[in-house]
Amino acid sequence: MRNWTIILFLLLTLTTYGQRKFDKSKISKETNEIVKAIEEVNIVMSSAVGYAGIRPKQYDNFLKLKTKATSDELMELTNHPNPTVRSYAFWALSYNHSIDLYPIVLNHINDIELVKTQFGCIVSGETVGDFFINVVTPRYIDLNSQKLDSVQFATLDSILIYTPNNLSAKSAAINRAEPTENLYPKIRELVVKDNDQTAMVTLAKYKKEQDVELILKNKGKSKFDEGGFFYTYKAISQFPHPDFLPLLEKNLKKTLNNTHFSTEWRELYKAIASYKNDKALELLQVPFTQVKHNNIRDYHIDFVFGALREFKAPIYEDLLWKLWSEENRITPDVFKYLSNINPEKTFELTKASLKNIDRIYSANISLNFEDFDASENLTSIMLDFALKQDKEFGLEAIRKNIKEANVHLFPIFADKAAELKDKSFIEPLFDRLETEWNAHVYLKAVKALIAYKDSDINQRILATRKKNKNLNKDWGGDALDKLLKDNNIK
Repeated sequence: MRNWTIILFLLLTLTTYGQRKFDKSKISKETNEIVKAIEEVNIVMSSAVGYAGIRPKQYDNFLKLKTKATSDELMELTNHPNPTVRSYAFWALSYNHSIDLYPIVLNHINDIELVKTQFGCIVSGETVGDFFINVVTPRYIDLNSQKLDSVQFATLDSILIYTPNNLSAKSAAINRAEPTENLYPKIRELVVKDNDQTAMVTLAKYKKEQDVELILKNKGKSKFDEGGFFYTYKAISQFPHPDFLPLLEKNLKKTLNNTHFSTEWRELYKAIASYKNDKALELLQVPFTQVKHNNIRDYHIDFVFGALREFKAPIYEDLLWKLWSEENRITPDVFKYLSNINPEKTFELTKASLKNIDRIYSANISLNFEDFDASENLTSIMLDFALKQDKEFGLEAIRKNIKEANVHLFPIFADKAAELKDKSFIEPLFDRLETEWNAHVYLKAVKALIAYKDSDINQRILATRKKNKNLNKDWGGDALDKLLKDNNIK
């Protein structure tokens, strides 16, 4: 009875609202001119677009709209025939925290016309309804925009789940939903009647025997023989039932001779790792020796490591050590996890890693697609750990890497040299400075040397600059001029 009451309330809520017909007579001539300029470009753009992060004229149009149009005009423009205008109008309106945005969002829950967007380098398309919801979602689009409160957000999620709509926000709401018994019938209905794949994953969170067969039979379209199981694997990760293991083993074997890789494999290995038992450990070790093509093997190893990061367990500890020592796979979170288990073994592997840190960096770039700074952070963590365990070794690692580290990692060692100011770093820094051409490297080296606050070192910097003409070229030369001037070195 309670479920029907909720559904009835939500349906009544939606019928109260609905996208209204646009009344152009309510828009001033000045605002209409801005609207026409926005329509002409017809893309929602942020303040910085493209690789250079240039501010586009379209964003200036948006700022004009936000400044010149009244709140009443902006509200009317959220019903404009053009999806870009509707989206910009709502975004502009979101800066006025005295306006209740919630009913406007509900008005557009079935606004599925696509709007083209460009934020930074990313050009994409989404429905206008989704754009509205993203604007009022905390930590999305614009932090200065008004956001829905927790009650409004929870109610909106319920509306998205219980009522027919084609917004991407519906999948997000289903994914966020707490798996209560009251919600269960609706989630199962979305799976059975609509083949909703996100609902399949949420359904698995209930861990009900009656859903095992439903999950086992789930398969999407794919051009690959072992493909079509992306959401099946995600569901299994939530509900590692013994009946799913044969499917996982069968599909794993199908991947071993492939000349391609699939991102589905990432979820396949997570599904296997979720079992945390001997059979799972056996399957997770298969790609180490049985993948036929070396270039594809690296993808398998990355995905195994990723699965173990998510499903850490004592039974997988030896495999994590192996991934570090033999495959160079290690990330900050796994490093901390292993160092708590066995500090001595961690230090031995840390020493080996710091002796060839470029190899560790290269091996782990693909693991950090969600955290571009992770490899640099790992190096810093390793270095601090080494200095704490054995200071002399740590100092030698800094000296070695000052001479050899690549442009991505050199700043870490230069900064540590500037912090510690050990005299043994001075010669390696000058050795690098005498031949370096990369401005990112030589500017860091100079900053490290300046940190010693030694007049003889400062004069030697000037002498080295005369020898290495690369230190005087282009933007790097200009930056070095400023650095020396700021520190009164002449």
